Amino acid sequence: MFRRAELGPGHELTYFQLVIWAIGVAFLGVLFAVPLRKQMVVREKLRYPTGTAAAETIKAMYASGAEALKKAKLLFYAAAIAAVVKLIYSVKPIGLSFLEDFSFDDIGLISWGILGISFAALRIGINLSPMMLGAGILVGPKVGWSLAGGAVIAWGIITPLLFKFGIIDFTTDHAVYKTAFRWVLWPGVACMVTAGFTSLALQYKVIGHTFASFKKAMGNKGEKQVHDPDDAPDPFPMGWWAILLVVACAITVTLAHIYFDIAIWMGILAVVLSFLIASIAVRATGETDINPVGAMGKITQVVYGALDPGKIPTNLMAAGITAAGASQAGDLMHDLKAGYMLKVSIRKQVITQLIGVVAGVFTAAAVYRLLTAAYEIPGDSFTGPAVIAWHAMAELLAKGVASLPDGALTAAWVGAIAGVAITLLGRIKGVGKWLPSPVALGIAFMVPAYYSFSMWLGALITQWYNKKDPEAVDRYGASMASGLIAGEGLMMVVVAVLLILGVSWV
Repeated sequence: MFRRAELGPGHELTYFQLVIWAIGVAFLGVLFAVPLRKQMVVREKLRYPTGTAAAETIKAMYASGAEALKKAKLLFYAAAIAAVVKLIYSVKPIGLSFLEDFSFDDIGLISWGILGISFAALRIGINLSPMMLGAGILVGPKVGWSLAGGAVIAWGIITPLLFKFGIIDFTTDHAVYKTAFRWVLWPGVACMVTAGFTSLALQYKVIGHTFASFKKAMGNKGEKQVHDPDDAPDPFPMGWWAILLVVACAITVTLAHIYFDIAIWMGILAVVLSFLIASIAVRATGETDINPVGAMGKITQVVYGALDPGKIPTNLMAAGITAAGASQAGDLMHDLKAGYMLKVSIRKQVITQLIGVVAGVFTAAAVYRLLTAAYEIPGDSFTGPAVIAWHAMAELLAKGVASLPDGALTAAWVGAIAGVAITLLGRIKGVGKWLPSPVALGIAFMVPAYYSFSMWLGALITQWYNKKDPEAVDRYGASMASGLIAGEGLMMVVVAVLLILGVSWV
């Protein structure tokens, strides 16, 4: 995620230290998701495309009857097609890998672009990935159009104008995206963050009721809880939740102090911020199927930049607590969405996730050690939007606001105001349906445009077919989309194994 030198001496963790640290922060994320489930999954019924796909896959596997059989066939046919397409993309001799980030220069129109910058350099195109199309089908037209609109604004308008007027500059076409990303990132993050906090603030009654129920559970008052009639059975006991949360917090704060010299009170603050930011992350995941972990960590970095200026280890590792919480909360919410659709025991789901965290951390820590031993991070082999974003924030904290690209701070303020305004206007009856999703809009500023356009294309399929046969979309849309996601996902695992084995033709 960042160069070791930037952490300073004494901050290199052993394998087992990594394992203990990761378990502590991962448990926080899992436990943060539990109280957010009722609002996000049950009341607002956010889509959580990956979780929905998992539920539909399971339903098709175990269902019976003509209707269920039709859904199952559609799912498996879609999965087979997606798997074959991914395999074709991955086989080098076939030469179709460019379709995964298709741009006009791939068909000889290399001169096409905006204000002298090619579409390829701007990463404007279509990722013809079955998985992305499936995700677009699941998230629906509003989020799809919001992603496309955000991509047009960020990469089709703002970025070319930045280069045109000399606000930022680049040396080669290859550097266009990375250079622009360091500027465009800020309004996108600001829009998404303020929209998330505004939406959270508007749910103050729900939040109050949630914490009131925690107090009652801890006080053993035994007051009868009212559950939604369509909710899953066997809720996770809030007494268990509170005890586990205290233990996870204690482990995280203590290890942060021992390993990274983070003051106890700062560690506690990081945990509090982690919960607030996880609430935004689970909403973003529910709407777009993208968990903005890196962006969420930046909020903590900014806070600690003010509280403990110049301390890069404190900033980066406090942000690591936040990012881990957001990541695990988003992952668990997908599982809880699937469980909600299947009426699975919430208690068993949470317990299983906690066990899975422990098992997975041992592997993840080993892989991390191998990668950091073999590669410089960030470097040529491990670069990308998330890495650039974290590294840009680290430099900002070290050098101050003056290190931001010209105009980026003003753009961030504009993005922040837009996030608040769109969220508030969306509460007005009859207005919300005409406004974009501010979360999706912000995310479009942080991912290559071809990802946004791919999900938009999937959403268009839903929108077009919904006009022809809305009943068919309701009955079969999720099954088809789930098959596309599952099929490519399974083939990606196969391709990864082939790469590890050193197969030359992939």
